Amino acid sequence: MLKTLELVRAYPIPLRDPRVSELITWYTGALQKAIDIIWSSVEWRYEFPRLSEKNGRLVAVIGSKLKVPIIPKDGGFRRMLRNELLKSCPYASHWVDSVIRTAYSIFESWRKRYLKGEG
Repeated sequence: MLKTLELVRAYPIPLRDPRVSELITWYTGALQKAIDIIWSSVEWRYEFPRLSEKNGRLVAVIGSKLKVPIIPKDGGFRRMLRNELLKSCPYASHWVDSVIRTAYSIFESWRKRYLKGEG
């Protein structure tokens, strides 16, 4: 069977084009879905105060939080997340990869602020 090649060109489109708003709407929905999936898989670990010696005395080093969130980052979880998001993706798969990177960036930022007591 003979396949024909089709030349596809990238070209600028106006921002008011409905395709742009469709892409943005899909992206925000997929991002929310990714955040929901990651959030439901976050595990909480207790971190107890550590003892350290200061001026010959034992002092408890206490962080601002005793419960520490562990965000799943292993390859199996990421693969499951990517496959789940690809099911409803009408665009190229690199958009799903972008959604996943953005979701993890949001979570890492939140975790950092949370552990500092800001979130």
